[in-house]
Amino acid sequence: ESLGLRERGLEIVSCPSCGRAQVDVYTLAEQVQAGLEGMKVPLRVAVMGCVVNGPGEAREADLGVASGNGKGQIFVKGEVIKTVPESQIVETLIEEAMRIAEEMGVEIDLDDEEEAGPTVRVVGG
Repeated sequence: ESLGLRERGLEIVSCPSCGRAQVDVYTLAEQVQAGLEGMKVPLRVAVMGCVVNGPGEAREADLGVASGNGKGQIFVKGEVIKTVPESQIVETLIEEAMRIAEEMGVEIDLDDEEEAGPTVRVVGG
């Protein structure tokens, strides 16, 4: 799994909170994780808390956010698609994840509790 040879499902990558974080990264990542619980799409979602290292990690993910100054830049497949207020980050990430899943032709069932939840990994900041 760690080599990326076989895609298993949703992976959420988040940065550790540091002095540069301008949002509560832990809460943001937990809310995104909860909102995407049960999603079976092989999707890497980056939830980053600053505008220093955040854009690089968010750009490398299928879907990501680099947060700061009360807003978040939303990345899809390496491109900034929009900037949203901090209060809309979670909602926007979930909407974009759903859209990507539909484009992939994957059936979305977020209520399936038998399936394992997303893999969560913290990357250095």
